[in-house]
Amino acid sequence: MVFEDESSDDTSSLSYMHSTSSTDGLNHVSFILEDPDYQGLELDLMVFYEKHGKASEGLVAFEGTDTGRRFLACAEPEGQNSGFVEWVDHRWPPTMQNALLKLWAMVEYSKSARVNDNIESALTIHHLIEEKNKLEANYDKSELVADVKAEMAKKDAETQKLNQKYELMVNLTRAQATVIQNLKLKNVKEKELLSEARMKLGSQNAELTNSKEKLTQEKLELKLQVADMLKGKEKHSEEKGQLELQITGLVKGKEKHREEKGRLELQIAELMKGEEKLKQKVKGI
Repeated sequence: MVFEDESSDDTSSLSYMHSTSSTDGLNHVSFILEDPDYQGLELDLMVFYEKHGKASEGLVAFEGTDTGRRFLACAEPEGQNSGFVEWVDHRWPPTMQNALLKLWAMVEYSKSARVNDNIESALTIHHLIEEKNKLEANYDKSELVADVKAEMAKKDAETQKLNQKYELMVNLTRAQATVIQNLKLKNVKEKELLSEARMKLGSQNAELTNSKEKLTQEKLELKLQVADMLKGKEKHSEEKGQLELQITGLVKGKEKHREEKGRLELQIAELMKGEEKLKQKVKGI
């Protein structure tokens, strides 16, 4: 069976709370549930009732939307007992409250049906007594015994039906207790999963922060490397310009050297011609 969630409000999470509102801070909890895991004087929390300063008693509520909630109550005997002190568990989530309301409505309906059945049984018994009186007045003993046996058989059948309805109500109550326990365990597991998810998210956030810082540092180093490369490129351009100037000077020097070499060759040729002429003159002498 699936119940519709009639509320989506979120509630704050507290490990321990003191209720003062008119709906949550009750002065009296009518019904309690015996829980061997939470009963007796509450000495761990060291919560003392302000009127007499004595330790409070740990109990578990078994009423309405507070079913399954632990609370502290006055541990004094009846007559001196001041009732409710404060809640230990905060209010159930709206989905669980709606489920509890549905379950309690089913229980109340079952109780009402049981009361109606008891009323019908009482009326039936009353009618049977009246009919018995009439039979005693109108029939002899043998006929009366047969009629009474028939009515008793009918009554036994009705009693059996009532017992079956009673067993159904008992099973329903047990199912309700099981559902409440399962919802409580589910709520605890969801809290644990939420805590683990928060821790994992925090770890991932820290890793992302470290990665961001590392990327920023690498980006800065890359900018410095690019700046060094630009400076090297400018220096290389300057050196290239100086080399080109040197090459141009060398080319010009080479051409000048060629021109001087040509002049020297001409001078040498003229000197050789003059030497030949001088030799011929020496031979003629």
